[in-house]
Amino acid sequence: MPPVVDKPLFFLDYDGTLAPIVDDPEKAVPHPDIPPILQGLSDRYPVWIVTGRDIAQLGAFIDLPLQAIGLHGSQAGTIGGDTKYLVPDEAAEAISSLRQSVPSIDGVRVEDKSQAFAVHYRNATDEEDARERLKAWTNTMPEILEAIWGKKVVELRPEGWTKGTAVRRIASDYPDHTPVYLGDDVTDEDAFEELHTFDRDTVTIKVGNDATAAHHRLRDPDEVVEYLRSYLSASS
Repeated sequence: MPPVVDKPLFFLDYDGTLAPIVDDPEKAVPHPDIPPILQGLSDRYPVWIVTGRDIAQLGAFIDLPLQAIGLHGSQAGTIGGDTKYLVPDEAAEAISSLRQSVPSIDGVRVEDKSQAFAVHYRNATDEEDARERLKAWTNTMPEILEAIWGKKVVELRPEGWTKGTAVRRIASDYPDHTPVYLGDDVTDEDAFEELHTFDRDTVTIKVGNDATAAHHRLRDPDEVVEYLRSYLSASS
């Protein structure tokens, strides 16, 4: 089990960390124990949800006004409250334009995220062919954008806007806290690597079995629940 620190600053990914991965992102409900745990943690410590989703989407799953970073670092706000898109207009316009040119492939689904979108190929008739065609499509994007390849999904984000840059900005406001980051996906690696450059203690936790830069590992959302619950026991 990863260490439990005295003054944590929590950064928590959503899909695959607080909620199991499912084929339909609209059905990605959190682990049943997560809502009360998040309430208890936020009563005691600073908590940020750091996700690839649009923050507004999280309101369907988390009924708490938690602070959040959305769209892999491109959006900031509060769940159920105000949000703002942080990227240059040029990048936003490029993303909107590319949304119109997504290849039509059997079984491939586009998930709209307000100011961004994701292309899922988990259910493609020919998954390998779908990935190759999507790679060719991403090769046409302007240099201001970069492709993020996750678990059978690809997204476009403005270059230089990552979960890592977001957590560095937030952690600077909490110099006496220990950042504790839990995440399962490729984009969380940016945050792990950024946190490892800090000149203070950090706790980085990979959820799942994939290769990672994180210093610790949990198997799945069940173990995430067990770990987060230990903070409530320690502070009671």
